[in-house]
Amino acid sequence: MANREYLVDVSAYQGTSMAQYHSRGATGIIVKGTEGQWYRNPLAVKQIASAHYHHMWVHMYHFANFGHSVHQAKLEARACLAEAKHLNINKKRYIFCDWEASAQNYIQGSRLANTKAVLAFMKVCHGAGYHVGLYSGASALRNNVDASTIVKKYGACLWVASYATMGRIDTPSFAYFPSMNGVAMWQFTDNWHGLNVDGNITLIDLHAENKAKPAKEIPKIVYVPIINNNPNYHVRLLDSKGHYQKYIATNTRWKVWSVKIINGMKCYKIGTDTQWVPAKFTKIIK
Repeated sequence: MANREYLVDVSAYQGTSMAQYHSRGATGIIVKGTEGQWYRNPLAVKQIASAHYHHMWVHMYHFANFGHSVHQAKLEARACLAEAKHLNINKKRYIFCDWEASAQNYIQGSRLANTKAVLAFMKVCHGAGYHVGLYSGASALRNNVDASTIVKKYGACLWVASYATMGRIDTPSFAYFPSMNGVAMWQFTDNWHGLNVDGNITLIDLHAENKAKPAKEIPKIVYVPIINNNPNYHVRLLDSKGHYQKYIATNTRWKVWSVKIINGMKCYKIGTDTQWVPAKFTKIIK
């Protein structure tokens, strides 16, 4: 595929800077947001901020503790969504359910019960507007859940872990690809470029929705209201390629020249090609 991209998945075991991953060619991260109902990644906010600074896509994953319990899966999905909202995860991105064997996640229940629980989690997240996927090792995806039923429901959504060797791998060899239907992303190493971070490569375009045409209707005037009751609050502009530029003050009005989707956000052009304001910070006047 022409659209293969490298992404890294990060948790509290990694630092807050995404610079070294971006410099090696990673175009996105999958950040651990939650685990069970009890855990929130304390570094997620800074990790996401760093990813955005380096113009990287941001997806999120939840480490499952629900095993084969549908009831618990629904509770964990709600906790996951609450944190996704807190972290401002864009609803054009993916929330992956990391369902693997651990001290907190028993996967030896029946294949049917396991599948029902996983689907229950995914249904809640999908119902909230997110794309959804399932992560696990190749063996678990083949033997402990009915992956074909999950793929039938959500399309190519499997994020499968399978390593050719337990050591540094910079570029994956597809001679070792764990062939199965519905793979969206392959985790091919736990030590990408010697950085002690999981390396992943996409098999589908996770960001295809960002190629949608911009809205045809262009407002004439937009207003940037005061934010958080702070008259000194400023809004940062972007250029047409998604790089952040200068700030503009709130409580101001601007003429709109064009509309465009930039970094997954609808933006209004209020001046030159380096002056695009995210629409979410504005109100249409006329």
